[in-house]
Amino acid sequence: MKIISHFLYNPLLLITFSCTSYIKPIHTEAVPDSENITRKLFLQNETLDVNFYGDYIFNKVEREFIFFTNKDVGNILNKLKEKPFSEVLFTYTKISIYNNMLGFYYVGKTLADIKNNFSIKTPEKEMQNGLLYAYEYNGYYIIEVFRETEKGVVRFISINNSSKQAVEKFRQENTKLFFEINSGLLSQY
Repeated sequence: MKIISHFLYNPLLLITFSCTSYIKPIHTEAVPDSENITRKLFLQNETLDVNFYGDYIFNKVEREFIFFTNKDVGNILNKLKEKPFSEVLFTYTKISIYNNMLGFYYVGKTLADIKNNFSIKTPEKEMQNGLLYAYEYNGYYIIEVFRETEKGVVRFISINNSSKQAVEKFRQENTKLFFEINSGLLSQY
């Protein structure tokens, strides 16, 4: 009875343990002397350098530019049956494209594991070391890019606020981001 009364009088304890926050700065390091903003993502026992345009923000959260919830991210993550080992990226823009992006790392996984366990069976684009999926979720347009590394897979989730930015411009931003300024990130067949 004491345990039950403890929980009844301490509702904040339940909230603390029931919520995972994906909307938070994630430690990345700036790579000096790069043409664009290059961030070093820390995976389990390896790193990955990723280029971004100058309007991406990494070190703070301004809620007015974040248009999804932790619950949305949880539901998007559930499109893959595998659970991520860690979150490795959170970034967003506050002008022009209104892109929100998260990154997750899956230790010991391969692209074959992703394809076999993702709810969408056919990727929009398949590369030697990557997969690209695009779909709508809860009024948002989502682009997911999976990039295989030596020891696992990095999952990039880009979320568009369709009410502020046309899907075509969002797709163009992500095409340039993943296939132009990061031309070595994904190898095409």
